Amino acid sequence: MNALPPMILDLRVAPPDRRPVHVWLPLFLLWPIVLVLGVLALVFTVLADVVLLLLGERYHHYTILLARCFGMLWDTRGLVLRFNDKATAVEMTVQ
Repeated sequence: MNALPPMILDLRVAPPDRRPVHVWLPLFLLWPIVLVLGVLALVFTVLADVVLLLLGERYHHYTILLARCFGMLWDTRGLVLRFNDKATAVEMTVQ
């Protein structure tokens, strides 16, 4: 697992008959918002797990699910996607 979350999304679109488009999206600007929402979600999932455990329900692992979703988000760092067809070539890199 990576130590840092994804910081930059680099998107290149190259149509054959037009000028290529290169877009750089700074994902690090979104992380303060994700941090606040993640802490709120963590509080609600812990409360839901405690209530479901006390009620004797079968599934009460929402906190683990949330932690694994964040882990999966962290693992997208270093992802490279390339699509080529007759109409266009697209390359997306998450750094």
